[in-house]
Amino acid sequence: MLKILLLFVLVEYTLQGRHGRQYNRHKGHHNRYKGVPSWSHSNRYRGVPSWSHSNRYRGSKTTQYDSYRPRKPTWPPSTTTTPIVNTTQPGGGDVRLPLNLYPVLYELELQPFIYEINPTDFYFIGKVTIQMECRQSTNEIVLHSNQLNITTSSVRIEPMAPGQNPIIPTIEFDTVNHFLILKTNTQLVSGSNYSVYIEFRGPLLSRLAGFYQSSYQRGNDTIYIASTQMQPTDARKAFPCFDEPAVKARFNVTLIRKKHLISLSNMNQIRSKNLANDWVADQYAVTPLMSTYLLAFVVCDFTFKEKTTANNVLYRAWARPEAIDQTTYSLDVGVRILTFFEEYFATPFPLPKQDMIAVPEFGFGAMENWGLIVYRETSMLYDPLDTAENFKQFVTMVISHELAHMWFGNLVTPSWWDDLWLNEGFANYIAFVGMDFIHKDWLVLDNFVVSSVHNALSFDGLISSHPIYVPVSNTDEIFQIFDSISYEKGGSVIRMMQFFLGDETFQRGLQLYITERAYGVASHDDLWDALGRQSIIDGKPQKVHDVKRIMDTWTLQMNYPTVFMERIGNDIKLSQSRYLRDKNATDPGTYNSSFGYKWEIPFTFTTQTNKDFNQNDADIIWMGKEGTDILLSGVISGNDWFIGNIKQYGFYRVNYPKDNWDKLTDQLKMDHTIIHPVNRAQIINDAWNLAKSGDLGMNTALKTVEYLSMEDSYFPFFAANNELVYVRNMLERTELYGDFSAFMKKTFSIPLSELGYNNTGSGHLEILLRRLVVERACDYGNEDCINNAISSFQNLMQGTGPINPIDVDSRQNVYATAIKYGGVKEWDFVYNRYKTSNVASEKLTSLVALSYSREVWILSRFLQYSLTDDIRRQDGLIAMRLIARNPIGRSLVWDFLRGNWNDITNRFGSASFLIREVTAKFNTEFDLQSIQTFKDSLPNLGNAAAAFDRAIETTRANIKWMDSNFQIIKDWLQNLS
Repeated sequence: MLKILLLFVLVEYTLQGRHGRQYNRHKGHHNRYKGVPSWSHSNRYRGVPSWSHSNRYRGSKTTQYDSYRPRKPTWPPSTTTTPIVNTTQPGGGDVRLPLNLYPVLYELELQPFIYEINPTDFYFIGKVTIQMECRQSTNEIVLHSNQLNITTSSVRIEPMAPGQNPIIPTIEFDTVNHFLILKTNTQLVSGSNYSVYIEFRGPLLSRLAGFYQSSYQRGNDTIYIASTQMQPTDARKAFPCFDEPAVKARFNVTLIRKKHLISLSNMNQIRSKNLANDWVADQYAVTPLMSTYLLAFVVCDFTFKEKTTANNVLYRAWARPEAIDQTTYSLDVGVRILTFFEEYFATPFPLPKQDMIAVPEFGFGAMENWGLIVYRETSMLYDPLDTAENFKQFVTMVISHELAHMWFGNLVTPSWWDDLWLNEGFANYIAFVGMDFIHKDWLVLDNFVVSSVHNALSFDGLISSHPIYVPVSNTDEIFQIFDSISYEKGGSVIRMMQFFLGDETFQRGLQLYITERAYGVASHDDLWDALGRQSIIDGKPQKVHDVKRIMDTWTLQMNYPTVFMERIGNDIKLSQSRYLRDKNATDPGTYNSSFGYKWEIPFTFTTQTNKDFNQNDADIIWMGKEGTDILLSGVISGNDWFIGNIKQYGFYRVNYPKDNWDKLTDQLKMDHTIIHPVNRAQIINDAWNLAKSGDLGMNTALKTVEYLSMEDSYFPFFAANNELVYVRNMLERTELYGDFSAFMKKTFSIPLSELGYNNTGSGHLEILLRRLVVERACDYGNEDCINNAISSFQNLMQGTGPINPIDVDSRQNVYATAIKYGGVKEWDFVYNRYKTSNVASEKLTSLVALSYSREVWILSRFLQYSLTDDIRRQDGLIAMRLIARNPIGRSLVWDFLRGNWNDITNRFGSASFLIREVTAKFNTEFDLQSIQTFKDSLPNLGNAAAAFDRAIETTRANIKWMDSNFQIIKDWLQNLS
């Protein structure tokens, strides 16, 4: 799933830096998931067990619907349920199911009621028959249910063997762990098979989780749809189930809808039956073995476009009728990338169809439901006349990310959420491999370094980080690890692993892993084993045969190393040490390293005389986890500079003696093109972050950007911009900001004069570079840039035609600049575009621009809108984040967050990303105390606990940075002027 983290990548693409970015507890659980039920061998996965009743659906007729008369049921009285007394605190305790009984097949029927006058009255009813095998004798069945109304009279248990009587259980609920406990007086016998029948009802809320409602406008009419978001633990909100990723079963789904709507689910529809009162029952083919979190269904009035892949998979793109023409690009990309991944993984896509649907309200970027991928509209829709190039790149990335999950996550699933990164880390990186197949000229594999590797290095440099593999035991902990470590660090170390194994061995190892684990579950050790065996088959060096030995140092301990390259005559000595942004930070001891914070490092380097920026696995020098220094004899001569970590394939930083840093910065000024663009970006990123940690002088870091006005590559510019945004954030409330702004104005004005404003005939990367340069130039007060933007905006406001005359890649800057230097008239004009545009990317472009106002009252009104339907629910947190980036808005958002904490967390489920955003600029003792005081005032931090810890650590580091570097930067700016 493209979670909140990567969704905000789109905001970063849009902003380009504007405004200023218990360990062994479950060990025993994993062995029980090593395979699938003994009877469910892969050669018969398409069927169902011989004792299953599901074959009754394969005939031409079924009787279960003939007497069905949909009605609106009433809530049963609360006295029919008997909750247990909870002995654990909310969000605490072990949430694992006992699994004495294991599900085999769900026969699920759902009927959403989205037709009431008041949407708060929307609800759904359902019934499910779960066929299961008893693995250990017991007198209770424990499964998941959350916010569902279930009564004793609506539940029965039937032995599958003939001649036995039904069992009527008593019901208990554990509302903390979401357990539905069915207790029986009759012993359920190991080796026997049972079916559990449950009728239920649930609210169809607008919380964007489980089975939920959303809406869009068509003229003056509000059109409602029902859709799902199950991952990680919300399938239990849609139906009673065994809601753990390893508990795979088959699903036979029936959706009941009104005649004027359509329904979709994971599989192809095999039957549709008309019922009374204009209801229709759509029945779907039985799924292969899959996890509950991948089940999906949608009821809506959408239309589609379709294609068929080379391997005869029906591929459809669904959207609102008004937006269906915006699916052409995503449909084409989806078909091509699906076919590419079939070849890359050497495994055919196992379903007969693949749908993609863009829903108006979706809490995340997208969700990889098998056969029915659900997208936020900005993640799927593309209109070449109204969608900027950065959005096109984002749409391509999201589609590729979700399709990668069809193999990593869906076909082979992690045993438990502690290996979430096997899903998200792989999809994060392999998405770029898929993109590269579609758009070679975009150089996305280089872009991965500045967009993912650098983000992960920043996040993982904190003492409040965590290992990639981290045990989780409750829903709050599960939610917290959907973060930069699982996604971006996970993807970064996978890229590193591909490098040291070699592309072909890496690919064949993945194919072996998928073939052996298809339709089952796996852990990271299973992956290491497959890759290691493949490296032996391919005759790779013995060092990489033990992939586990290498990768455990990267996945089982947090943080990463800095490699120091020291020149001794013609030799270079290599040593490693743990990188921490704040070396004085107190380690809470949550995660202890068994490797002493030493790593197995695949090191590469090049020198000025023997430049080689195209190295491969044969060029690697291995630095061991023992931490022993390595001496490279006779590798450098004369007065050469040297660079480590070629193309930044390794997840580590590189530091040098000052004289080598000086040679590198001199080279950048003399002829930066001698160094590969990725390593230019790396030099900037490493220098600035080593300066933050005190491992390098700030004067050296500053020198790495003095050449920037001559840079012509997007990647170093992107990396430098990110670091300079940090300086801006630190200085914007100080007397030094004016001098810094003048330097930035000059730095960006030179490339602006060369690039201009016209994108006609430009390639992808040139468009992205021009956009970044123009926006920075306007931000820092370039008069020509500002006047150009305001003039373009006035022409737009005065125009009467439907066509927007502003170049699509300039709109973000034009709207934002006009609002920044305008008033309420300009703000209201853009807000109206946000409300009425039929193009999702135009809506987000407008939303970003709205945060640029310098009027306190307008920003305050915008904040109030974010908690109401004046801003779409899915955009509310984004709006708050954006306002927090505004120098004027930061304190407003901090006050708003503290004053409306319950409303924010109730509406959005989490405020973690907002905490991170609003505190990113905090750099005083007063700021630090305000975070701590607010944290201490909250009775239950829930899934925001880690965000508060990071905010406190980051603020302390910012304070230290200001104390150490303010005078240095002041002197540097004065010397430049």
